[in-house]
Amino acid sequence: MAEEIITLASLTYMRAQLLSAMLERNGIECFMTNINQIKESPGGVNVKINQSDFEQANKIFDDFRGAYGFKKQQAVEYMRSIRRILVPVDFTYHSENAAFYALQLAAELKSDILLLNSYLDPLSTPQSYLESYAYQLNLDQVITEIEEETNQSLDAMADRLKEMIKKKKIKGVNVSYDLVKGNSVDAILNYTNEYKPGMIVMGTRGSELEGLKSFGSVTADIIKKASVPVIAVPKGYDAYNPKLPKRVLYATNFNETDYSALRRLVSFVKPFNSKIFCIHASLDDYDSFNETQMKKIKDYLFETIDAYKIECGILNTYDLQQGIEMFVEDKEIDILAVTTHKKSFFQRLFEPSVAKQFLFQTHIPLLVFHARP
Repeated sequence: MAEEIITLASLTYMRAQLLSAMLERNGIECFMTNINQIKESPGGVNVKINQSDFEQANKIFDDFRGAYGFKKQQAVEYMRSIRRILVPVDFTYHSENAAFYALQLAAELKSDILLLNSYLDPLSTPQSYLESYAYQLNLDQVITEIEEETNQSLDAMADRLKEMIKKKKIKGVNVSYDLVKGNSVDAILNYTNEYKPGMIVMGTRGSELEGLKSFGSVTADIIKKASVPVIAVPKGYDAYNPKLPKRVLYATNFNETDYSALRRLVSFVKPFNSKIFCIHASLDDYDSFNETQMKKIKDYLFETIDAYKIECGILNTYDLQQGIEMFVEDKEIDILAVTTHKKSFFQRLFEPSVAKQFLFQTHIPLLVFHARP
């Protein structure tokens, strides 16, 4: 059963944002409701938390009420930091495609983008580099050349994003980049822990490989291991003329972690004024258990999260892939959201019995939340 949610405070929109930032900074999950009634009720934006977090959250709220000057500025800076977007790039078409998709999100979220490239240190694996630089005996020089070339490529990619920012007159978005040595997966995960982005946006390799391998080994590992949401952008997706996530499909397999994922999803799509479709794909014509579970989720969303633009239901289909594809096409879905947990819909997509190229045939981005207890 989902944990009871309570209202910690009812504040103006800006103060509710600041309080939420302070709570999240201290590891307390929270979300805001009544955002859509800001004009009618200036002081009525609710900050909600899990009941089990009330004692700690209430102490933070007491500090918040007396927070001015430096403390308040810290909250403002943190609020901006959680909107950061980290974009790992390897200068392939699909990674640059993901960077431009991230730019469109950043334009709406008023967030910063950081392009990250990682490379293996030739000193740790000199054989492969010595084959390419056989005429060079100085590995320090090899490393220097690699870093210079990569920095030039990063700078060029950042310039292309900045040109788009200037062309579209986007405000509130900064683009920067960094270069790190090391294994790609480890480097990205370590950088995530330090940079603390709100999300990671990565490109996929397309449909030339089957199943989860289609993401590319690095993207697949980041999806599995990262602590923040990951958006995987298919290679065939046109990120230069993207569709913002106005219509979002959340696929549930009726796990308790869905409640946390849905709360985070609602918060994520608020700036886009999105409609959420929460569905469970079932191979049975009718299952009373599925109907009961879906009703629980629906009641929770409407009564607790105050999600006014949401549609829940069971998708009965004899073929999982075909059923979802038809739903995506019929409802004009812009992004598919799932959460990672055992026996999740996400994992079922890549079982041998299920068509393995579903995500890339639909050509829509995939948003992956990581299960929280």
